[in-house]
Amino acid sequence: WEDLGYDGTGVNIAIIDTGIDYTHAVFGGSGNPGDYAANDPDIIETGTFPTAKVVGGYDFAGTDYDAGSDVVTNTIPVADPDPLDEYDHGTHVASIAAGIAAGDVMTGVAPMAKLFALKVFGAGGSTNLVPDALEWVADHNETAAVADKIHVINMSLGSNWGPNDVTDPEMVWIDNLTASGV
Repeated sequence: WEDLGYDGTGVNIAIIDTGIDYTHAVFGGSGNPGDYAANDPDIIETGTFPTAKVVGGYDFAGTDYDAGSDVVTNTIPVADPDPLDEYDHGTHVASIAAGIAAGDVMTGVAPMAKLFALKVFGAGGSTNLVPDALEWVADHNETAAVADKIHVINMSLGSNWGPNDVTDPEMVWIDNLTASGV
């Protein structure tokens, strides 16, 4: 696609998933595992986030959140502003979408695109927070400058019994965002 001039320039992608490891080299970070290990996923350390590649985001879940947990306190999200990935899936998905070549990792489909990390999972488990992230995109796009609006949402999510109801909140948000141009 790059040979045809399609490299993601001017495109902003929201990854609704487990967050993004913005310290990873494929996103312009150091790639040093020690930098990731030293990063507290509950707070934004000075100079760590946002980055030139992962330009925004939010953690709707917190580390211990798991919607399907038998531990009641773990079913309650503890949101914070740092969308650091603690499970790696969102990082993997974001790398495919817009990563830049680093070591053995290939360039993503749209390497010049900017990313927004919308973390709806804790360090493991399930989620009920996707509508919150979709609403965040709508709110963001309502107030953002044209160049900063989110154009694409990626939700690499799955379950055995996903919604098949046009009144389901996720479906309503997706339909409304699509109608708005996302």
